[in-house]
Amino acid sequence: VPLPVGRDLWRDADVVLAVGTRLEFPLLHWGADEDLTIVKIDIDADELDRHGLTGIGIHGDAADACRALADGIGRRAERPGLLADLDARRRAFQDEISYLQPQLDYLAAIRDVLPDDGVIVEDVTQIGFAAHLAFPFTRPRTFLSSGPAGTLGAAFPTGLGARVGLGDRTMLTVSGDGGFLFAATELATAVQHDIAAVTLVFNDGAFGNVKRLQQNRFGPDRTIVSDLHNPDLVAFTESFGALGLRVESPDELRLALERAWAHGGPVVIEATVGPMPDPWPYLRMGRVRGEPHY
Repeated sequence: VPLPVGRDLWRDADVVLAVGTRLEFPLLHWGADEDLTIVKIDIDADELDRHGLTGIGIHGDAADACRALADGIGRRAERPGLLADLDARRRAFQDEISYLQPQLDYLAAIRDVLPDDGVIVEDVTQIGFAAHLAFPFTRPRTFLSSGPAGTLGAAFPTGLGARVGLGDRTMLTVSGDGGFLFAATELATAVQHDIAAVTLVFNDGAFGNVKRLQQNRFGPDRTIVSDLHNPDLVAFTESFGALGLRVESPDELRLALERAWAHGGPVVIEATVGPMPDPWPYLRMGRVRGEPHY
């Protein structure tokens, strides 16, 4: 379920089984108390009690541990209406975030043409933030992110490595203009070694998230070092011998992605966009139980 729906469920949970996750958002932002029992399964023993709140820690491989738990617990009666309740919560949340445009339409375009086992490598960018909330991933290990580290600019070089390691699976790196330019000259590496990575760069001429935060906090004209002076990204890409494409709508993006994946070499797609609405109210949500433990 999306993060905010998980937060709603967290509020009233009695027991949480956490499989291979640090529970960073829930434990550090949503809170915990004595009425919540947390069971964590992790192959890294250091993660079991990293935040000091695990009630029961199980050190082991997730698949083996879950099978052992299922065998030990046995079959239990299903909770009537559970799936219907979750579906209703998801739909209500989708209505709440419908204002996140054009992010949602671009994410829908990507989902339309990305295979179920296709991988997205996400940079710290507006579309990436929205993807945390709204992209319908259907398989595990298909979203590669720097996570809470927030490593701006990491996606493009990470995407080159992922492309080499993923074999025949489809892959897409999603970045903003500011993040892409941190390591954009690695296009030379992609061309030299024939790494067929496809990179989608959303170009709003700014560190858009930073600029919006400055405007919201200090006023529309009170910004500093958040505007960018960008090159022509298509010409820049082609100067390395890679294929450069430009799109201006989600419909154009669908066609460009299909062309890019069929190309067989490195491709950069520039999507020209303007300022985007703020998803952060749904990413950093406050406590729903207990007192701070950090």
